[in-house]
Amino acid sequence: MFQDNPLLSQLKQQIRDSKPHIEGVVKATDKAYGFLEGEKKSYFLPPQAMKKVMHGDKIKAVIETVGDKEQAEPDSLIEPMLTRFIARVRFNKDNKLQLLVDHPNIKQSISANVHKKVTETLANGDWVVAELKTHPLRDDRFFFAQVTQFICHQDDPKTAWWVTLARHQQPRTAVAGLTTYPFEETEIRQDLTALDFVTIDSETTEDMDDALFITPIVQDGTQTGWKLAVAVADPTAYIPLDSQIETDAKQRCFTNYLPGFNIPMLPRELSDDLCSLVEGEKRPALVCFIETDLQGAVIAEPTFTLAWICSKAKLAYDAVSDYLEQLPNAWQPSNDTVKDQIEALHQFSLARITWRQQHAILFKDRPDYNFILADDGAITEIRADYRRIANRIVEECMIIANTCAAQFLTAYQAAGIFNTHSGFDKKFLPAASQFLLNHLANEQNQAELAQRYSVETLTTLAGYCQMQHDLDQQPQEYLETRLRRYLTFAEFKAEAAPHFGLGLNAYATWTSPIRKYCDMVNHRVIKAILSQQPLPQVEESVLVRLQEARKQNRLVERDIADWLYCIYLADKVAEKTVYQAQIVDITRGGLRVQLIENGASVFVPMSLLHDKKEEIEINSDDIALYIQGKRHYQLADTLSIQLIEVNLETRSIVGSPASEQ
Repeated sequence: MFQDNPLLSQLKQQIRDSKPHIEGVVKATDKAYGFLEGEKKSYFLPPQAMKKVMHGDKIKAVIETVGDKEQAEPDSLIEPMLTRFIARVRFNKDNKLQLLVDHPNIKQSISANVHKKVTETLANGDWVVAELKTHPLRDDRFFFAQVTQFICHQDDPKTAWWVTLARHQQPRTAVAGLTTYPFEETEIRQDLTALDFVTIDSETTEDMDDALFITPIVQDGTQTGWKLAVAVADPTAYIPLDSQIETDAKQRCFTNYLPGFNIPMLPRELSDDLCSLVEGEKRPALVCFIETDLQGAVIAEPTFTLAWICSKAKLAYDAVSDYLEQLPNAWQPSNDTVKDQIEALHQFSLARITWRQQHAILFKDRPDYNFILADDGAITEIRADYRRIANRIVEECMIIANTCAAQFLTAYQAAGIFNTHSGFDKKFLPAASQFLLNHLANEQNQAELAQRYSVETLTTLAGYCQMQHDLDQQPQEYLETRLRRYLTFAEFKAEAAPHFGLGLNAYATWTSPIRKYCDMVNHRVIKAILSQQPLPQVEESVLVRLQEARKQNRLVERDIADWLYCIYLADKVAEKTVYQAQIVDITRGGLRVQLIENGASVFVPMSLLHDKKEEIEINSDDIALYIQGKRHYQLADTLSIQLIEVNLETRSIVGSPASEQ
């Protein structure tokens, strides 16, 4: 009698509308129930309600009172957690396709079908991309999805790579190449093949995009300085602006360097062959000549020219470092020409390091953690590689070359792509200023440092550099680590601006055009200046895409690393090895630490640090943990831990203080 009665339905809706509503985000638990996290309060979601929603959904809900407790009843969907997602395939006992979402908080399986464009035969455990098609809060009966892309089979040794790239919608193959590449010849290209350029790179590198040549400046029989030539590969000579290769490079923005292999921004025929500055091969290049005094200061306007060059030797970082460090049985240069270049570049780099130490900012010596893989993809070790002297030689040459490019572009009032960094985030400047005064000032220098670390001073390049030099004299790593959280992010801009992180007035990279699209853009601008052509303009969309691509690449690197760390450390839990770790974050949940030996990120739950919550206090300003009023842990502290759990499903590692095992 009352079935489908419109008056009854209207009455029910009026009653429902009269009850309080709230918007919030669904938080699932390990149980059947969950919670709706509102702006000010959390509401209970009973098991029946959780069947209509998924962890992460943003919904509108009716607040019901059941007994003496409030709970939420989902009403409408504002924004679903899932649209496009990564999942694993599972067939149930009726051979119906289901998807297991690759998310630590989503446990329910989702029924699905397969789009006709997916031609692979799916099996249990395979990885796929899917799209959510139906949702219970969109007047659908249940969750349902469709497989839109096959990623890989469950036994693929590169699963961590392929799944992560698919998650971030990154390509897994190189840009498609051409059968032939037309070369853009120009009359202003000089023949510099007689100069003794050398390349210094990793032993396995194929895409060599820079070569170096140096000669002393001599006056009246006495050396007064150095003349450095930095030659950089010229891929734009092969890539027309209206080509598909240019379009692809503009989208990719960077070569993606991953453990075991790279995914180039350009076709491999260009990056690894035609443009690579291969030993003994004539190659087109853009060359910058830079003159400095013996102290490393630039003493003349830099000059750029298009040229042909020929590298006389392919040198490896470790071999050159072994030679310069005079290690036993070290590699030796093949001839006096190479020997003279290495030793002159070494002396030049030492002068530049000293100059930057006094006038700019040096990089902190932190290791790069590299996964060493066997032929079958298995991880044989994770090695902490520190920058050695050969790495520093190349680093100093690239920094001075990029500084000179910024100077050159600015002199011609050309819009290029400048790498900029404005130091402290404006909203954190007062906190950074107060932090410095709290930790570095005393009664004797209070007035002096109040001015030195004032907000106004810290917004200037000179003031920021002075602050950084002060920190370099401090033994505590904590100070710089804490201040790092107040910094803003580096940005790409079309006009020159300071780079506080480097301590330089302006910086524009052009030394890696095979690997970075921004460097290709700067090549085209410099070439236009040299050939007296109209200067190209930098589109805002290019700057935005560069920023997005850099962030995406870093997320890909981090996610693959997290997965590989879990694979590598999974069988080491039973060994009960004690690791030294550094604290990188402290929250109410516990400590986030990094293993010093291999760089793995490990979580130490608060319950394993102290069992009485009421005795624990977190100081979010100092990022420190106090127990019974006494500071026990602080950001940048080191401690000994043991691994107690590695979860490959969630790609997470849990540890415990070693002394409490």
